[in-house]
Amino acid sequence: MSYVVDKSYINEIVVEKSRFIALLHPLSSETAFDEYLAEAKKTYKDARHYTYAFRYRNLERASDDGEPQNTAGLPLLNLLKNHDLVNTAVIVVRYFGGKKLGAGRLLRTYVDAGNRVINEAKKFLEVPAFKYEIVVPISDFERTRHYLEKDGFIIDDADFSSLDVKVCVRASKEVSEAFENRYNVVSKSEAVMLKECSDEGN
Repeated sequence: MSYVVDKSYINEIVVEKSRFIALLHPLSSETAFDEYLAEAKKTYKDARHYTYAFRYRNLERASDDGEPQNTAGLPLLNLLKNHDLVNTAVIVVRYFGGKKLGAGRLLRTYVDAGNRVINEAKKFLEVPAFKYEIVVPISDFERTRHYLEKDGFIIDDADFSSLDVKVCVRASKEVSEAFENRYNVVSKSEAVMLKECSDEGN
């Protein structure tokens, strides 16, 4: 079973005056990681190292970024695997404090930094769903919105440019038949919904 995160998280630890800033990000594409890494380098522009690991679909990448081999990138990648996280990136930025930690302690520090930010994050299951566009008379929109939200459907957008409101809604595949029988569906496509998980076992 695999999990994702729904937003970005940050955590920082200091060891021997070196700052280790861990950033955890959800990935919607491979290029999204490049954007997160560029943003980290811009935000923490005077840092010595920008180590990272990410898993997106079947793609995995990791980098020690100048740290001793396998003290950062691979351990961070293994953390993502151990927590069953996919479509997720972890970046650990290091500001060097002037004292070398040694390979063993450095590895443990990167693992600690990564673990802290991962443990802070809420994890979600990706539930197979459909994305619908439905049409609702504008006079019925508020009542329809109330029932949609009450039944756990996710409203992504609503277009009020005409007397009939076009509403984009996500519904899990488990309830798709009932949804289609109840609402005036204009279009339908594959999607996912996120179901929050407890921390037990993660």
